Amino acid sequence: MTAGHKRLMMVLGAVMVVAVGLRTTGVTLRAQTAWESYKNRKYPPSVDKHLTDPALVGAIDLHAHCDPDSYPRSWDGFEVAKLAQERGMRGVLLKNHWTETAGLAYLARKYATPGFEVFGGVSLDTPVGGMNPQAVRYMADVVGHLGRIVWMPTHDSEPEVKAGKENRPFVAVSRDGQLLPEVLEVLSVIAQNDLTLATGHVTPAEAFLIMREAKKRGVQRMIVTHPLLGLGGAMTVEQLQEATKLGAYIEVTAGTVSREGAGQARAFDAIRKVGPAMTFVSSDSGLPGNNHPDALALAAKALRAAGFTEKELNMMFKDNPAKLIKLPVLGT
Repeated sequence: MTAGHKRLMMVLGAVMVVAVGLRTTGVTLRAQTAWESYKNRKYPPSVDKHLTDPALVGAIDLHAHCDPDSYPRSWDGFEVAKLAQERGMRGVLLKNHWTETAGLAYLARKYATPGFEVFGGVSLDTPVGGMNPQAVRYMADVVGHLGRIVWMPTHDSEPEVKAGKENRPFVAVSRDGQLLPEVLEVLSVIAQNDLTLATGHVTPAEAFLIMREAKKRGVQRMIVTHPLLGLGGAMTVEQLQEATKLGAYIEVTAGTVSREGAGQARAFDAIRKVGPAMTFVSSDSGLPGNNHPDALALAAKALRAAGFTEKELNMMFKDNPAKLIKLPVLGT
């Protein structure tokens, strides 16, 4: 036996000893996941309220969570597409934090809602390898070529994991104020495939690093992911205005504007100061509760009651989402 073989046998033996020791002491090697805490949460049952609104007719929802997923969702991708189509919407983009959804979009179009606009995307969290350019390339090449949006890390982002004081893996995008090399490659792949960049749950400072670099590399469309929710740290109105100067659209989720309170007032103020021309409304629905069209209808009614015009509602629910996924803007 050579010296190299002896060293290999010693290493394998050490690994076996550790594995046996862990098994006999009851220690698990399973890492905590971001979806673990959702599994046993209690939610109100989902009931379709059949709500509608003029802003809903022709609307496109760019943030539609659905099953299959790793924790409870009210509706699967086919059902979400059917609900939206039945309510007169133009399209949906299915989202999952853990896997690409371009394939699900292809199946929904083929088997659930032929002729209806269904798209997908990918969120660069740990299950797809984090900041992994190959995940973006794969999503872009999935049959049908229905992938449209690439989110920077969401529930596995470094600020979200650290804010929750969780002991689990996270996806970093920067170090010492500089974007990591793999982020630069991802941005180049987004540009090469003419995809839309969404900032995910990173910090405001990281979002600006990403957006500025994306613009340099030729990314044509950018989204600031629900910055009023503050999952990586909320942006100020001044920061939102600065983001729009870079060409980014500001996402506002339906619940933010439909639920009365201080958050709703802040959202109305932000939309007025940023301008509806650079804002869009998504449902961000999928957990048990209001379904996607109902959530959007409630949001439209709240915005109208706050003084936003039909033209402004059409921008936020129809025109701007269409631009962000490379669909033509339809006349209203």
